Amino acid sequence: MRYAIISVSAEGARLGLRLKATLKGDITLYEHQECASGAEANYFKKTAALTSEIFGRYDGLIYIMAAGIVVRSIAAHVVSKASDPAVLCMDECGKHCISLLSGHLGGANKLTREVAAAIGAAPVITTATDVHEKRAPDDIARELMMRVEPLDTLKPVNSVIAAGKRFSWFLDYQVEGAKSIRKRLLDIGISCASSDLINENEFDACVIITERNVKCSKPYVYLRPKNLYVGIGCKRGTSEAFIKKAFYAALEKINVYTYQVASLSSVNLKADEKGLLDFAKHIDRPIHFYTVEELRETEAENHIEISKFVEKTIGVGNVCQSAALRESMGGKTLLPKTKFASVTIAIAVGLSV
Repeated sequence: MRYAIISVSAEGARLGLRLKATLKGDITLYEHQECASGAEANYFKKTAALTSEIFGRYDGLIYIMAAGIVVRSIAAHVVSKASDPAVLCMDECGKHCISLLSGHLGGANKLTREVAAAIGAAPVITTATDVHEKRAPDDIARELMMRVEPLDTLKPVNSVIAAGKRFSWFLDYQVEGAKSIRKRLLDIGISCASSDLINENEFDACVIITERNVKCSKPYVYLRPKNLYVGIGCKRGTSEAFIKKAFYAALEKINVYTYQVASLSSVNLKADEKGLLDFAKHIDRPIHFYTVEELRETEAENHIEISKFVEKTIGVGNVCQSAALRESMGGKTLLPKTKFASVTIAIAVGLSV
């Protein structure tokens, strides 16, 4: 995960350094130019201008400053809980850490707990389901990397959970990976009935894990398991065996499963690559090919790290990651470009819609 830590005072800069040393992830420091710590950091003049520049670049923004400054800085950029990054706000003494934006789908609540534990702060989380110590569907969706659909039904569903009314989980046992999904849910204390039994159960709201549309008369949300998009780059003539080995190694790196993969993608120069086409066929996933121009556009929009050699060779500097993000239709990078023998793999997760 990519995080930015932004501070506007000397004490805040020192706290940012402490946090960077303990927090896991790819972390970039931003310090106000008048209060630089002397560490390796990026310097800025105005918080609002910096926020405009970086708001879409990171999975999480951790501001060390007054909450009012943060609210005014992010206000113009807030779009949807489905796409906004996690935003945290901390005081410069490290006494409190506030989950300010995207608590569930963006992971701000989880990140707040991690940051607070790392520096000894008190976590401040105001999400209704969390304060009642109950798991919300969008929180589980983020943890299992599933897509929430439709997003606008989350509010009534979560209201039922927070109020302590009858709430049920249903799993479509016809979906690929149903046994694995059931086990993963049981591991976090959630039991599921079969979606075939929805009309035989009494509840006030529910979650249905399925790829189909299921009739339900009460408030509900779907969690869609297929929500990962795998971008693949490879040398000309790479065998299916090499691609297969790299694919499964990439999934293992981030602890995800084949059933979560919706599709594969690459550059159109690989549209006749036999090993790639055979692999897509054998795992029964569609594969889509994008032009160099399309991938370069995605590359620029997402500030993707590129290889000058690859760019000179085929015209785009990072095939797999730009292809994965293009395929996810505006999602987020889960696994950046990772090299294997003759193959590069990147994985993106789709956003809730």
